[in-house]
Formats: sequence, C-alpha cells, structure tokens
Amino acid sequence: MSGERQPIWPAYEEYGRKLLEPYGTPGASVAIAEDGRMTYHHGFGYRDAEERLPITPDTVFGIGSITKSFTAMCIMKLQEAGKLSVYDPVVRYLPEFRTPDPELTRQMTIHHFLTHTSGLPPLPSLMRALARSMREDPDVDQPEARKRIEEAEPVDTYEQLLECIANTPFELLGPPGEFFSYSNDAYALLGAIVARVSGQSFTEYLRKEILEPAGMTSTTMDVPEGPAFPDVSSLYIEKEKDGKEWIKKSPVWWQAPAMDAAGFLRSSARDMLRYLEIFRTGGRVGDRRILSEESVREMTAPRVQVSPTMYYGYGLMITPDYHGVTLVEHGGNVKGVSAYMSVVPERGWTGV
Repeated sequence: MSGERQPIWPAYEEYGRKLLEPYGTPGASVAIAEDGRMTYHHGFGYRDAEERLPITPDTVFGIGSITKSFTAMCIMKLQEAGKLSVYDPVVRYLPEFRTPDPELTRQMTIHHFLTHTSGLPPLPSLMRALARSMREDPDVDQPEARKRIEEAEPVDTYEQLLECIANTPFELLGPPGEFFSYSNDAYALLGAIVARVSGQSFTEYLRKEILEPAGMTSTTMDVPEGPAFPDVSSLYIEKEKDGKEWIKKSPVWWQAPAMDAAGFLRSSARDMLRYLEIFRTGGRVGDRRILSEESVREMTAPRVQVSPTMYYGYGLMITPDYHGVTLVEHGGNVKGVSAYMSVVPERGWTGV
C-alpha cells in the first residue's frame, strides 16, 4: 500500500470496474489511509450518473449498519463518564422494556445488546419505523409491499418502539449470552439508553461527543441536503420490469428516527477515515482523544464467535488472525448504498 507499490492501483481499478459494471452500479468511493494519511482515493463512476457528477473523498453516502459502531462508542463514552456499565441490566434504563419472558428480560444487559446475544430474534419493528418514509417513496410500488406499509402503525419514538416490541408475539432464542442473532432492535434501544442516560437526544450526544471532536463535518443523521452538503450521492435502486433488472435513481432517503442508532448515519470517505483513526491509534484523532485506550480494547475484543475465524465485539466484526494480523471491520446496507469499513491496527491501515 505504500508509495513504492503504487503501480498496483491501475490493476486494482480495472478489477473494480469489472466488478461493478455487470451490476450497473452507478458509482463507488474507495479510500485508504496509512498511519492516518490518505494515500489513495478513487471514485468509480459517478455520484449522479445522469448529471455525470464525480465522486470525491467528500461525497456523502449512507453507511447503514456501520452506524452500530458509533452507537457502541457512545455507550463506551458514557461508561467512561461513570454514567453506566455495560454489565448493567437493560431494564435499569428502560424499565418498560418487555419480552414474552420476564425473567430472561431482567437478565439482559447492555453487553448482550452490544454483542447481539440478548436472545432477541429478528422482529418487524424496522419496517414500522420506516413506514412514514416508505409511504412517501414512489418506488415502493409493489401492491403487497404498499399495502403492508399503508396498514402499518408507524413507530416514530423510543417509547413506541418499546411498546411495539412488548406487543409483538415472539419467542426468545434462549437465555442472554447463549446465541448470536443480529438485532437492529437491540441497537435501536442502545440509542434509547444513550438518550436517557445523557439527557440529550442520541443524535445530539453523538454529534457533541464523537463527530465534532473527530472533525467529521460531512457526517449527519439527517437527510444530507442544502448548502451544508453540496457533495452528496444520489440514491439508486434495482427494479425489475418485464423480467429484466435495471438500475434507476430513486428520490427518497429512508428515515427511521426510532432506529437511527441501528443504521442511519450518512458520511464521506474522508470523514470515515478520520473516524477509523480511533481504532488505529487507540482512541485519538489527531491530537484529540475521543475514547480511552481501554474502551477501544473493549470494543475490539473478540466477544462472540460468528464464524470459524470471525467474532463480534461491540459494534464491530473482529478477525484476530487475518493472515497474521487483526482485522477490525463492519459493513452496512440501506436503501441506495452498500458500505464497508476496515482497520488493520498492526499495519496502520484503514480503508472505507
């Protein structure tokens, strides 16, 4: 990746084009840093294919579930401040949290939510949290999907989310800590805990404690528009017509305020490389300490095994032996985007 190996980039870019073109992918942004310095960025295609607008390091995209690592970091910040412990029961902060098994509910801790080991199965809450956005989206046009959205009772607040979970019939997968099951609901409720403990909205706490200190000026939970966001990717989706798939621009950014903490941040490659410095350096971005070294170690510890070589930490996927080094990563998908970030701390490499 260093300067003497720059000749690899033309071959890499040719590989990237061959990978993206068969799927009609309008554009992609790839950035790599070494020891905190961006050494490579390439914009494949366009941020707006019709207008042929280029992709830059500052082009804003959705990052989907990469947001979960930010949520976990907010929890660690509150732990550092002595406001909570990751081993506290969830019901200490969310007393109205209920599942079909009251005893197992009382056993669930913040740690279990962070590691997707609470025992919660996948639930329909996300669709209800997205309901208002999806109703406004002309591309949600399949009759069955449109009917479900129109009939759904929207979930707009944490209180409504807690009520939705309490009133949904389901069976827990098992006692807390026994099974890994990826849970957007758990991370949404971590956002609720951040809000209640901090006395601020989750978004405001995230902005003050992480985004602003890290210098992430192109990162937002809101729809990125207006003068503050002049460089934003358009959204493209895959549709099917007459048995053929095609890619089209789509107008509506989906919002789900009750589920923000699970996957609704938007950011740029440059901002994300700044964020990844926290994991490369043990908590710093430049001369600003964002998180303690101990909290970074807690976030990146391999907590629960999810494959023969990979573990989940706190909002992060960890491969302890990835060809002799540690790989810290996470991906994200939301309407119009697929995103991925990675860090190899021993080599000083970060990428998005």
